[in-house]
Amino acid sequence: MSLRRNKEYWNISLQNPEPLVDEYYIIDNVIIQDENLINAIERLRELIVSYCVIIEKDKNVAEKIIDEIHQILKSSDKIQYTEFIAFWKVLDISFTIFNQSENQKDILSKLLKEYCLRRKRLYDRLGYSNITVQALYDSGASRQKGVSGIKKVLNLAGEILSPNEFKHLKTIEEIKNFNIGYFLPDQKDKELFEQFLKEFDINYEFGKNHQGKYPDIVLKINNHFFITEAKHIKEAGGAQNKQITETIEFIKYSEENKIVHYLSFIDGIYFNNFIRVQNDESKISQQKKDIEKYLDENPRNFFVNTAGLRALLQDLLK
Repeated sequence: MSLRRNKEYWNISLQNPEPLVDEYYIIDNVIIQDENLINAIERLRELIVSYCVIIEKDKNVAEKIIDEIHQILKSSDKIQYTEFIAFWKVLDISFTIFNQSENQKDILSKLLKEYCLRRKRLYDRLGYSNITVQALYDSGASRQKGVSGIKKVLNLAGEILSPNEFKHLKTIEEIKNFNIGYFLPDQKDKELFEQFLKEFDINYEFGKNHQGKYPDIVLKINNHFFITEAKHIKEAGGAQNKQITETIEFIKYSEENKIVHYLSFIDGIYFNNFIRVQNDESKISQQKKDIEKYLDENPRNFFVNTAGLRALLQDLLK
C-alpha cells in the first residue's frame, strides 16, 4: 500500500469537478407500462367519480366505495403516483402518514370530500392522462437516492480493488481475517461496529458528539480500516446542510491506532462549490478552510469526491 499525502487526494478532487448529470444516479424506470398498476389507477378514478356523485345521495353506497378505494390504496404498488394522492399534500397529509394512521377509512372519507370539492371538476374539464402518473414518479426520483452515495463507494471499491474479494464482512472474525471487505454500521451492522470498536481500541468520538450517529461504511483494505461517511449532495438546504456539516466535521477526529482512517466522500454538484469558491467570508469558503484545516491536523484522514476516491483506491492496491 503506497498512499500519498491526504491533501494530494483533496487536490485531485478539486481538479476534477462532479458532472451535472452522473450516469450512476440516473433512475429511468417506466411504470405506466405496468398493466396491473394502470388498471388499478383507472378503477380508482372511476370510484372517485362515483363517490363525488353519490356522497350526498346514498351514504351506504358511499361507504362501500370508500372500502374499495381503501383496498386499492393498500394493495397496489406505486398507487401513490396519482393526482388524487398528490392532492393530499395540499391538505398537509402524506401517503406515508396515511399508511401509519389507525383510522384510515375516516381519514380517506375526509380526503375524498376535499378532493371532490377542490379538484374533481377542474380535472374533469382538463382531462386525465397516465402521463401524470409517470411524471409524478419521475419527480420523486431524487428521494430514491438516499443511500446512493454509499452504493457508489461500494461499487467503486469493488470495481477497483477486486469484485471477487470485496465482500460484506459479517462477523468480527471476518473483519480480522479478511484483507478486503466492508460492513455497514448505519444499516444492519450496528452491533458488529460496536464489537469492532472494542477489538481495535477505537474511541469513535464523532459518534459521541453527534447523538450516537453511526458511520455509513467501514472499509477494510490491506489491514487498514477506513471509517467512512458517504453523501450524494446536489445543493444546500434543510437536511443537506446538516449532512455537509457532519461530513466535514467527520475528518476532524482521529485515532491513536495508525491503521484507522476517517474518510469523507461527497459527490454531486454541490462539491463543485469548493472548486469555484473565492477566498472570502462565505459559508462555502469557510467549509473549504475547515476541510483543509482538518486534513492538516489529521494526516491519516481523507476528504474526496469521485476522482479523489478513485485515486485513493488505486493507490491502496500498490
